[in-house]
Amino acid sequence: MNSLIDEAVVGRIDQSLASSRVYSLLAIGLGFPDLESYAGFSDGRLIIEMQQALEVCMPDLADYFSEQIAPRLTLTCSFEDFEALFLTAFETNMPVPSAALYEGVHVQQSNRPALILELKGFYRNFGLTMDARGNELEDTLTAELEFMHFLTAKQAQAELEGLPPNAYQRAQRDFLERHLVVWLPLVREEVKAKVATQFFVALTELAEQFVTAHLQHVCCGKLIHRFS
Repeated sequence: MNSLIDEAVVGRIDQSLASSRVYSLLAIGLGFPDLESYAGFSDGRLIIEMQQALEVCMPDLADYFSEQIAPRLTLTCSFEDFEALFLTAFETNMPVPSAALYEGVHVQQSNRPALILELKGFYRNFGLTMDARGNELEDTLTAELEFMHFLTAKQAQAELEGLPPNAYQRAQRDFLERHLVVWLPLVREEVKAKVATQFFVALTELAEQFVTAHLQHVCCGKLIHRFS
């Protein structure tokens, strides 16, 4: 019986860590480019990591990723060109209108300060604050993806240490329901309409699919009981 329990715990830890890695890779790909992330997508290393993580935590999305997403993620341009593509896609509104990666642009436009306060509360409950040096608001897509990366990693840590993971599971469900699952479909639609670079189109498609599937798993308890 103990061996079965141990196997169940190991399975849950593996799933949580894989989910955490997917969130981290999504945040990396949709954040401002740096040389390390550019190299990882150019040589395919981060694409392989994403595939492997999905096979563990969300196998139903693994084939979708390999067939429809991965082919669009390999970078063949220079780093400078990739940086310029990011700026055009999300920052400059030149030479065409850019897409917005801020929740407050897509929902609660009339009361964005309240949205920011709510997000600060989520982060503060787990001892997190935004890096003041980064000059980013709490409602950026990367901040919200990184928060989910944190929560899923902490769930794995709790299980590894034999502690109840319930608080982290509830936080994942609540945050997905109130935020990412609500506004990522709007981001995906805007990116599809405004952004020509398929790298970003593919990543926003994957992000929407992943958060929706992850919420279903959390709500149905599949992440908890699948290996039990």
